[in-house]
Amino acid sequence: MPPPYLSTGLAQQVNLNQSTLTDVDILNFALNLEYLEAEFYTYAITGKSISDSGIAITGSGTSGQVSGGAKVTFSDSTLTGLITEIAADERAHVTYLRQAITQLGGTPISRPNINLAALGIGFGNQSDFLAVARALEDIGVTAYAGAAPLIQNKAILGAAARILAVEAFHAGALRLEVARNNVATTLLDGLDRLPPPTGTLYFATNANALAEVRTPGQVLALAFAKGTTAGAFFPNGVNGNVNTASAVATSTSNGAVITLLPNPLTAAAAQNASLVITYAGGYEIRANSPNGILIASGNGPSTIQLGPVTNGQMFFLQDVSNGNRLTPANTLGVVTVSIQG
Repeated sequence: MPPPYLSTGLAQQVNLNQSTLTDVDILNFALNLEYLEAEFYTYAITGKSISDSGIAITGSGTSGQVSGGAKVTFSDSTLTGLITEIAADERAHVTYLRQAITQLGGTPISRPNINLAALGIGFGNQSDFLAVARALEDIGVTAYAGAAPLIQNKAILGAAARILAVEAFHAGALRLEVARNNVATTLLDGLDRLPPPTGTLYFATNANALAEVRTPGQVLALAFAKGTTAGAFFPNGVNGNVNTASAVATSTSNGAVITLLPNPLTAAAAQNASLVITYAGGYEIRANSPNGILIASGNGPSTIQLGPVTNGQMFFLQDVSNGNRLTPANTLGVVTVSIQG
């Protein structure tokens, strides 16, 4: 049996990947993300790429360029110092991972094409920067938490745990800055926990005070903006053997799951879709936002017939037990319609 804070599906994913992926594969997957973070923060502080700081970026796979970055004007010396330190940490992570991969007998991947302006915000002002930085760091924490069980070498696992700890330092500091500067944030998926003022949590923890966990495929689904092999921050995909997105995460540690059947949908199947809800408490299904149009409500597990759905349409599973409000903090899961063909 998997631990209670892991869904059965995640446990199965971990077991499957352990038999097919090497430690080099996992580290190269992480290196793609560290390239992204290092470039994001370094551009914000210096207006330049990490390669201008002497960081190596070449290796296996397709070598790419970085676009969309710019220097950001921050409001005070404390925030400037925070971002400067995070930038230095992320550049160090790039170098450390490249060295670890080499020591394992592997070849570090090249930096792929990166579009830092993939979300349309990030460098125009301080608030936009903090909104994107919050998302990147929270994803990074869950990515390392999800990849750690796949690592076989204990020394490498120990090093990954230390990087995870630093990413968590970054995430906590940035979530506090988001709250202090009253920056609105956007829900990423069913595992996201938003800080104030949009949400209520200063730390992105679940009911057991544990960090959420995303599989590599779920992480890439966010990095690709729900593309399968490319998109958003990585317009031409990532390098290495871990390079394909799965469906975005829709389950939470309290056992709540919202599933669209089937998904992806064909055009014909989209005319008669259904939602399967696994949750013991009172809930509402809302369309396109936590407080959007009410689709259905209930108490306990059920199946909901939706009828016709459209590509990109989102359904939010909201916890309304005990009078909970329709806010992102009470979102139990999110599913997005994908119609193919």
